[in-house]
Amino acid sequence: MHFVLYTNKTVAQCMRDMTERMQAKPTKTRPELNGYVEKSGSFAIALTASVVGPLKRTTRLKASANREKGTTIIKGYVSDGISPYWARILAVVMTIVVIMLFLADRPGLGIVTGLFSIITYVPLRGDYINSDRLLIEVEKTLKASPKPPKK
Repeated sequence: MHFVLYTNKTVAQCMRDMTERMQAKPTKTRPELNGYVEKSGSFAIALTASVVGPLKRTTRLKASANREKGTTIIKGYVSDGISPYWARILAVVMTIVVIMLFLADRPGLGIVTGLFSIITYVPLRGDYINSDRLLIEVEKTLKASPKPPKK
């Protein structure tokens, strides 16, 4: 998902705040972030969180900040995964496919298809959860908003 955020901070202030945020100790409300920050205005942050039981997913957000007409514009990208609604629809479709493979006397292919469906659920669900958390962290840290400032 591509995003655009606006803030009144300068690019240097944004990069300083992102560096401080990444070095901050994690709390219950603010997870640990990894990544890098460049003086030019580019940065990338990553968040690792549990998805299902012991299975974890690391999601990365990449962005760059540029100053235009007194406002810093942050443009970036983060994988957004799949919502619970679409995950249920995908599960129903994949269940039908697996059943049809078993009925077509292809049980090996049905088992492999079912296993890969379960395996792909973890990154899709993890990205869905983590992308929102990463965007919220950027918005809080940089005091940024998706709405352009009024002039």
